[in-house]
Amino acid sequence: MENLENEEIEAADIDNSAVARAMLKKTGIQAILDREDITEVAVNQGGVILFEGKNGWEKIPAPECNYANLKALANALSVYSGLKLPFGDKNPIASVVLPDGERGQILTHPATESGTIPITLRKPSKTRFTVDDYQNSGRFSKIQVAEAYQRGSIPEFMQQMKKCQKEGNYAEFFRIAAKNNMNVIAVGGTGSGKTTFAKAYADLIPFDHRVITIEDIHELSLPYHWNHLHLFFDTEYQKSKGISPKELIKSAMRMKPDHIFLTELRGDETWNYFEALNTGHNGSITSTHANDCRATIPRLTTLVMQSEIGKVLGEQYIQKTLSSALDVVCYFKHTYMTEILFEPEKKLEAMYG
Repeated sequence: MENLENEEIEAADIDNSAVARAMLKKTGIQAILDREDITEVAVNQGGVILFEGKNGWEKIPAPECNYANLKALANALSVYSGLKLPFGDKNPIASVVLPDGERGQILTHPATESGTIPITLRKPSKTRFTVDDYQNSGRFSKIQVAEAYQRGSIPEFMQQMKKCQKEGNYAEFFRIAAKNNMNVIAVGGTGSGKTTFAKAYADLIPFDHRVITIEDIHELSLPYHWNHLHLFFDTEYQKSKGISPKELIKSAMRMKPDHIFLTELRGDETWNYFEALNTGHNGSITSTHANDCRATIPRLTTLVMQSEIGKVLGEQYIQKTLSSALDVVCYFKHTYMTEILFEPEKKLEAMYG
């Protein structure tokens, strides 16, 4: 009897695996996964497969990677992964496992744009090096010794930004900021121009970088970035129990972003967003409501302290964490940037002092 049950379980696994494998092959994704030099495979809007290897992100046309086939693939992966709830509009975010062990993240409307099923797949590395391999292959050749922080000293690019400030050349100021993955927050009231500036800053980010936006209403378009995703949360998620910005930040972190743009910090997602900035996803822009630049950190601290995690974190620790993540604070009024706060010495002091 026990052997019969085991055989039935194995047969079910084989059937589930077969459907998933067939759809991976049909969409053209399996052919990319089979390449040894690939670490990440993604589909954003369909019709194109993106992959990351030693040359960064690249893309190839994939006509069979259409909505119908992606939906069938997502359903097959959700069944194979044993999801408790069926993947769909009532469960639009799911983590899945592929038959060969790769892990993935899949989304659908309303968590993303209608008519799309973004899929991101991460290949586990099978490569194993010895330290001698690292030495002989030159993988140790770019090492720089981390020097102790010298109070008052700042990197050259920050010096260039301060020079731009003195000269009033803020176009170059923000170009340098974007080039060096600095985190910017735009503050002000409703209709003050925060989102419009966010678009301008986003256009300074290299066009081959992978960018994920998180919004409740789609405003932050990315016409120049061919590797982008738009994720959406429910404005009334606390009342409706719909998709929250926290869920989307968590999901975005699993989709190999270079940058995460969250249009506005309003609540308990604030801490999660800054954790993302402090764990390799810097070079981003967000916004919040505040009366001026120096009121921004106290405002964000209040948002964090009102959350569940904020209740167990000290106020000073929260302020230090926020201060160490933010580089530039801009205040807007009637579409004009009327104030800016850029104090790199204080940021470095918060990080290392």
